[in-house]
Amino acid sequence: MNRFRIIASLAILISLSAMAQEEDKKKFENDFEKYKKQREYDFQNFKQRREAELQKMEQDYLNYYNQMIGLKSDFVKTGEPEKAQTVQEMIDYENSIAKTLGYQIPERIKEVPNVEAAKLNAAKQQNEEIIEDERNEGKAAEPPTTTFKSDVNSPDGIPVLTPLPKNLAKITSPFGIRIHPTLGRPIKHNGVDFGSGRGADVYAASDGMVVLAQYNKTYGNYVIIKHNDGISSVYAHLDKIIVSKGYAVKKGDVIGYTGSTGRTSGPHLHYEIRIKGIPVDPKGYLAETKK
Repeated sequence: MNRFRIIASLAILISLSAMAQEEDKKKFENDFEKYKKQREYDFQNFKQRREAELQKMEQDYLNYYNQMIGLKSDFVKTGEPEKAQTVQEMIDYENSIAKTLGYQIPERIKEVPNVEAAKLNAAKQQNEEIIEDERNEGKAAEPPTTTFKSDVNSPDGIPVLTPLPKNLAKITSPFGIRIHPTLGRPIKHNGVDFGSGRGADVYAASDGMVVLAQYNKTYGNYVIIKHNDGISSVYAHLDKIIVSKGYAVKKGDVIGYTGSTGRTSGPHLHYEIRIKGIPVDPKGYLAETKK
């Protein structure tokens, strides 16, 4: 009888254990399905935000390009051929980048932009930035809210490396509207400037292929490196270029040296990140530095 009870108890325990295992399995499967759904939701949400931000960036870029067309016409009308030539050089630079990266710049507007309104908007933005800087003085810097950012754990082919030695990598002119140092007008700055001085090593921000290495009268010696996922990096005003078109580079390779070729107010590095040919703020990608 005792033996029968023992066998019955073991059978019950085995049955209960099997039921518990089945419940654990179902719970795991349910949790995994929830996890997959959440990941898919997060991905779709990110994709929508990325597409919306890229559309805004593209519109900002087209506004800039249209402004250049208008400014050239404006300077021609006011009898300022040197400034008109500078603007044409900026347009040539954009067209060269677009052609190299396979980006078709949409047809531009014909009207001359309202320069005075642009000046007011630039002054307003600058004032808001000063107020915000004063408000945040002493506070820890908040991470960028843009989807165009990366980190040191990003896969090869994403430009995460700051393209200069750490002690020379201070941004002296950020991305966005500024008073152009040569033209004296509020014009969008499509990259960031590092006040590096002359002769500093310029590093490839990640693995990639050099797709253009040439000279422009305004941007001087410049290099374009094509990375993964439609991302490219641009390095301008170089004193010397030591790579050429078709050259495969690794992250951290020296591609040239800082200088002041082109039209500059002093030696520095002008650095851009472009997504499918459209300039985005490089600041979010400066995740890693090199001594």
